[in-house]
Amino acid sequence: MANANLAVAIAHAPAQSDVPAREVPIDSGVVMKTVAAMWIVAVAAAAASPAIAQQPIPPPVLKPFADNGDWVLMENLRYQIGQTSTVIVVPRGFVTDFASIPQAFWSFGLSAHGRYSKAAIVHDYLYWTQRCTREQADNLLMIAMKESRVDTGQRVAIYEGVRLGGGQPWQNNADARQRGSIRVLPEAALDFGPDVLWRDYRTTLAPALMMDADVATPAAYCVFGDTTNVPEQ
Repeated sequence: MANANLAVAIAHAPAQSDVPAREVPIDSGVVMKTVAAMWIVAVAAAAASPAIAQQPIPPPVLKPFADNGDWVLMENLRYQIGQTSTVIVVPRGFVTDFASIPQAFWSFGLSAHGRYSKAAIVHDYLYWTQRCTREQADNLLMIAMKESRVDTGQRVAIYEGVRLGGGQPWQNNADARQRGSIRVLPEAALDFGPDVLWRDYRTTLAPALMMDADVATPAAYCVFGDTTNVPEQ
C-alpha cells in the first residue's frame, strides 16, 4: 500500500447492490494493524477442530454473468443448520457474488472464492432479505463456515471482517429494497445471454413490490444466529 490513505470498503455483503458503496478514507497503517490483529486472533484459535456438518451444504448450481463476478442460482440452495431440522433456502434465481472478501486479506491467501463460498451465498442472501439482524446473519455465516470445514484461521478472519465492515453494505441493501430493486430473478429472466453483465441487466428488470410483512417478520432460523455455536438440536 504505497499511498498514505486508502479507500477501503470492507464488505461481505452483495457487491451488486444498486447503491454504490461509500468510500471511507482509512489510514493504511491502521488498516494493516487491524488486519494483522485479526490474523493473530485467527491463528491463535486455529487449534480448535472445525465442526462436521450433519448435512453439508450441497454444491450450488450456478449460471455466470459475462464477467464471472456475479452468478445466478439455477436451483434452490438448502442449508440445514447443525443437527436441527431448520433449513435456510436460498431460492432459484438469486444473484450472488459469493463473497466480497476485503482486499486487505488477499495477501493472507483469501480471495473472492474458497471453501467458504457456499456459506457466503447463504450470508449474501441473509444480507439481502434482512429478516434476521445483521449480527445474526454474521453468526450464521460463522456457523455455516464451521460446518463447511473452513480452516479456523480463515473463518475467524472472514467473520471479523464482516463484523467490522458489513454495516454499509447492509444499509445499501436496505435502501435498494426500498426502491424496489430485486435480487431474485423471475423464471422469465433466467435465460440471459453469455455477454450480459448483471450491472446492465438489473436495469432492465421491473421493480419489485416491497413485502413489508415478510421483511418485518423474523425467520425461524434467525434464533440460531444468536451465537456462533453450531446447534446440536
